[in-house]
Amino acid sequence: MFELSAFPLDAVLHFTTKMMVFIGGLAALIFVHELGHFLVARKVGVTVEKFSIGFGPKIFGMKSGETEYLVSVIPLGGYVKMKGEDLEENTSHEPGSFSAARVQDRLAIAFAGPFFNILFAVFVYYFVYLGGVPTLAPVVGTVKPDSPAFVAQLETGDRIVEIDGGEILYWEQLQKIVHASPGKVLNVKIQRNDNLIELQVTPVSEEITDLLGDKEKVGLIGITPLVRNITYVKKGSPAELAGLKVGDRLLAVNETPIFGWGDLKEAAIDKPGQPLEFHLSREGTEMTIPLTPEPKTVQDPEGKETEIGVLGIGMSGELVDESYGPIGALRRSLQETWNLTYLIAVSIKKLVAGSIPADTIGGPILIFQIYGEQAEQGFSEIVRITALLSINLGLLNLLPIPILDGGHIFFFLIEWIRGRPVSEKHQMRAQQVGIFMLISLLAFAFYNDIMRIIS
Repeated sequence: MFELSAFPLDAVLHFTTKMMVFIGGLAALIFVHELGHFLVARKVGVTVEKFSIGFGPKIFGMKSGETEYLVSVIPLGGYVKMKGEDLEENTSHEPGSFSAARVQDRLAIAFAGPFFNILFAVFVYYFVYLGGVPTLAPVVGTVKPDSPAFVAQLETGDRIVEIDGGEILYWEQLQKIVHASPGKVLNVKIQRNDNLIELQVTPVSEEITDLLGDKEKVGLIGITPLVRNITYVKKGSPAELAGLKVGDRLLAVNETPIFGWGDLKEAAIDKPGQPLEFHLSREGTEMTIPLTPEPKTVQDPEGKETEIGVLGIGMSGELVDESYGPIGALRRSLQETWNLTYLIAVSIKKLVAGSIPADTIGGPILIFQIYGEQAEQGFSEIVRITALLSINLGLLNLLPIPILDGGHIFFFLIEWIRGRPVSEKHQMRAQQVGIFMLISLLAFAFYNDIMRIIS
């Protein structure tokens, strides 16, 4: 006999929430992209016949003026259908026809979708920084022995308040200054307990590997931020099964004190499959919880396979609000959008060149998983990942693949330079190749997503 109490309602609700966030985020990205095409097409006098969020049969729709607005069944894309857009349509001389528009107008229409995606990221980050973003305070965690910080007598728990007379509010500020100052003597003011102390520290030049696997020389002083507050526990992870909770403060693993990710890496992440004891503080009470990191094979920034221990937690330290006025928020949002645009563009380039493994490509399932994880961490994280994915969508659509916006832009540029369009025959063949490439890429992304789940 069926019992309602045996039905995993919490799992269903959790999945439903993740699905709603995924569909809502995807719909927002598609709407913004197609809105760009729509507005510019209307601006240059091209008739828009359909504006659809999603593909396939329509769920519902309404017509206003010459345009039918639709929501369709498959939420993995969308489209704007313009008069005379299809090559086989014989409307090249009719008013409002896409094919009758000037080549620079068609170029602007094609570019508008990706541009609006990037503009949307600027818009999102503007309001994020206007409202305030929780970011790490400049509090010292670990101090590497014999490092410049060690020589200068910096200690765990010190708060860095000034460097060369400039106020330091966030860890990121401190990191940027140190990275840019190899060999330069820095005058540092710290707060230790209730005392202000002035020190001098000289960053040494060291080679590091960035997120993209590139090596660069930066200034380092041998400190990490104080990070040991558990802010996230992944469902079904070793940490959740062991009983760790959000709000716990991690004190030590076995006999190793934990002051940051570096300590946790050495004490637990680098020990896959080994039973460990996690010493923590929960609401003022100290306790010990046994936990065994789950072994997992991953690739390091240089592409080499290595085995790590997965815990399934997120940690942070003391957080302060990084907030700005209207002008500062705009400047910060432009900076953040530019940094991410550059990072994604270089990643795509490395992926095409083979520097980044092809199995890192993800599809809708990976996006669903990402949205699900961000949904567990709060609305602000959902908004920020949506902005990141918007930049990603915009840049991917600029790739010169026939059927994508970048492919159309490529053909329009040729037409503008030559003074005549590429023949319909060649365009049709190119679009067939583009469709094949797109389907193959999507199938490969699905394959990678499924293999990640299996592994």
